[in-house]
Amino acid sequence: MAKKKEKSAAKEEVTPVQDGEPEEAETGDDQSPEAYTLTGDFTADLNEIFKRSAVDPIPVRQRGVVIGGPDVSDNGPVTYITVDKMTSLRPALEVEPDDENKNSIKGLFIKGWRVEVPLLTCFSFCVPASLTTLSLWRCGLNRETLEALLPLLSKAPVKTLILDDNPECAAHFHLLLTEECSISNLSLRGNGMTCENMTLFCSALTHNKSIIKLSLHNNKISDEGVITLAKSLRLNRTLLTLNLSNNNITDRGTKAISEVLTALTLSHEEVVARRKLVSESKAATSVDEPPTTPGGRVKERPGSNSRSGSHTALDKKGKGGASGKAGKKQDKIDKPSAKDGRKSDMGNKGSKEDKRKGTTDSKSKSKSKGPAGKKYQEEKEQEPETVEFQNPLIEGNLSETDGKIVVPGNYALTCVNLNSNKIGNSGLTYLYKALHYQDNVTMRRGVKGLLRLTIKNNQLDLSTKHYVDLMDLMMRRDPFYEHPLLEEDNSNATAAT
Repeated sequence: MAKKKEKSAAKEEVTPVQDGEPEEAETGDDQSPEAYTLTGDFTADLNEIFKRSAVDPIPVRQRGVVIGGPDVSDNGPVTYITVDKMTSLRPALEVEPDDENKNSIKGLFIKGWRVEVPLLTCFSFCVPASLTTLSLWRCGLNRETLEALLPLLSKAPVKTLILDDNPECAAHFHLLLTEECSISNLSLRGNGMTCENMTLFCSALTHNKSIIKLSLHNNKISDEGVITLAKSLRLNRTLLTLNLSNNNITDRGTKAISEVLTALTLSHEEVVARRKLVSESKAATSVDEPPTTPGGRVKERPGSNSRSGSHTALDKKGKGGASGKAGKKQDKIDKPSAKDGRKSDMGNKGSKEDKRKGTTDSKSKSKSKGPAGKKYQEEKEQEPETVEFQNPLIEGNLSETDGKIVVPGNYALTCVNLNSNKIGNSGLTYLYKALHYQDNVTMRRGVKGLLRLTIKNNQLDLSTKHYVDLMDLMMRRDPFYEHPLLEEDNSNATAAT
């Protein structure tokens, strides 16, 4: 009897464990962050993801809104605000709400506290499609956190990315410049980037097609880093604005930048790459175009045997016999009558009208109001903008000097900031010659070239002729510059009226 009681007790102990195991698995699957369906409210979604990921929640507040409120006394509100001194020091997420959907956001800002991988993972789960600006200022980013940031950037069309004062990941910023990169404004200020860090970054920047504005202010970039950057600008035609202020650039680095702005002599590697690109483009065009004879005429394909027989029958008409009569009948059949012509014209008109109706219907459908039309417009707006990247190696405007191929320089760069460096009078001379050359070339070719150049707080003699001429040249190249003669004519015209 005792043995039977022990067996029954063992069975009672085992059965509750078996019944409880599937329930724990089901609740675990339901509570995972991947299984959560977003509601469109960023704050609510983020708090729920924090809860499911076992991450401490972080308060969310709107950017630009003052913490607390004005104190009200007996005589009315006063001009100062009293706030708990620890409130502004606690970690918080500053968000900028979207213009169309107030529950969603278009900007996310984190300042002055360390960001870890779990937090960025939570962001990647609930990132909205309307996010265009992301700022992580002094957040202690490293390679791990930068790699955790990549899924977030792939889900949201971020255009402005600010990663200032994160020196731990100075050697890993090249990871951001992927083929799917949508960033157009990249700020890397105060990261202590050196010449060694610039090598990988510049190699990725060479073929980048999205970044328009790049800020490398307050780093440790010397002449070697600028020479590496100038090599990438030989092929990059997307970058428009470059900020290199407050670095260690001297006349040697300034010479490298000036050479890029003028004509470029191709190296042996670039000549080989050009030949390869030209051969590939010719092979692609030869597949699309029909074959031609040496005289330039298009070759006709050889006809089949049945077709050649009909041609011989037509050739024999008029000589008598059945073949000639058959040929005459065939000609009568092939020649359309006036009525047939009218009918065919009417048919063409009908087809044209059908085409027009089809186009108008498609336009009306695309412009139709309602949720379907709005969804179509939103999807069209969310499509990434494709920038045509023309490789300068295959440009047609080439020249040859001393057996070397010379191509036009980088005329896409419109704004360069070289303030607070160590540029002397020699570097000033290089810049003046480059811009004088570019001014003459751009007037003939109709391109813009460099429009703004700032070189304040350098080791320059401001009384030299090159400095005065350079400032005068850049003043005339400024798009907002108005000629004094035009101003006088306008003033005289207004006075006469």
